[in-house]
Amino acid sequence: MRDWLKAFRPATFRGVPFFVEVEEAEGGRRVAVSPIAYSDLHVTEDMGGQVRPFILSAYIAGDTSDVSTRSFVSALNAPGAATLILPMLGPVLVRVPHWRLSRERARAGYVGFEIDFVPAGLPALPFAAVPGALVIASLIAAGIDMIAAATAFRMRDVAPGQAAPSALAVTSAASRMTAVADASELTEDKRPAIADAIATITRLAAEPVAQASAIASAIVATVGVIADSASPAEAVEAFAVASVPAGDDVFELVSAAAFAAGFCQTLAAGDYLSRQDARRARDRISPVVDPVLDALSAGLDVSVNEWLSDIAATAASDLSAVAANRAPLVTVQTEISLPATALAYALYGDAGRAGELARRNSVATPAAMPISFEAIAP
Repeated sequence: MRDWLKAFRPATFRGVPFFVEVEEAEGGRRVAVSPIAYSDLHVTEDMGGQVRPFILSAYIAGDTSDVSTRSFVSALNAPGAATLILPMLGPVLVRVPHWRLSRERARAGYVGFEIDFVPAGLPALPFAAVPGALVIASLIAAGIDMIAAATAFRMRDVAPGQAAPSALAVTSAASRMTAVADASELTEDKRPAIADAIATITRLAAEPVAQASAIASAIVATVGVIADSASPAEAVEAFAVASVPAGDDVFELVSAAAFAAGFCQTLAAGDYLSRQDARRARDRISPVVDPVLDALSAGLDVSVNEWLSDIAATAASDLSAVAANRAPLVTVQTEISLPATALAYALYGDAGRAGELARRNSVATPAAMPISFEAIAP
């Protein structure tokens, strides 16, 4: 029979422990309902997910409840987002819009709390559109603490003598990270810091149980730095290869999730000149991310799955917006083979775009373009 007392996690917020009496969550979709005049029918439109609050009846109890209550109140009042670990729902990055405490004379040593938490969401950047790659970078950074907590929870019951597969998985993740960094054409100022971070991950592999949280944090943070600094065209292919799940060890799953997130960020950061280019990029997301999500659903906390799903959805939405604002590709036919410079001038009034025509059509000799080729509509 399942031991429920061991199944649930100890609850903490900003690292301050507390007890949970009732754990509640809400969810749903924002559905716009538009009635049709003179009809029994109506139109519904999905406007996205509702904000999903977490509502807790919590308490502090014991001989030091007065001191513990002050620490907990300080954590609740502190500005900014922080990691909340819930007994059943696991770790999530949240903010605290409202809380209330109560103490009763007849229950000395017991302090009750009613607390509302909301997911941290994206940082506010008023008066400016946020490019998809920057939003994804923010999501990757926001998930570091949550993934570290989920990893430490998974490793809590692993004996040090049974940690060999995990040590190997960490070493493999560091090796793949090096391959991605080498392929990404990083700027010279970023290379030493990334190399040091990868070396640190390799050293920590010797103690995968004791250092589980630190290893997971370092993997996600280092992948984020690589994605921020990389040349998108080169990095996106390397991230796609590295994100293929190589096993079910917790560190294999963490690294696959991190690499898939880096793939989405570099994909969204690419330069797509035509509508079809952006659509083709968007269509690459599911084949890379879906296998990782499938692996995560069986091997890590659901919050990690949701984190990667949000990143993939952000990349897809951004690429759809790019596609909607780009000119389409068209097929150009000429009666004879002409130089790319002449064709670029005829199409765009700019002979400097000859290289673009040659690259798009994989032409080795721009002086003689084929009589039928693809070009962005003028």
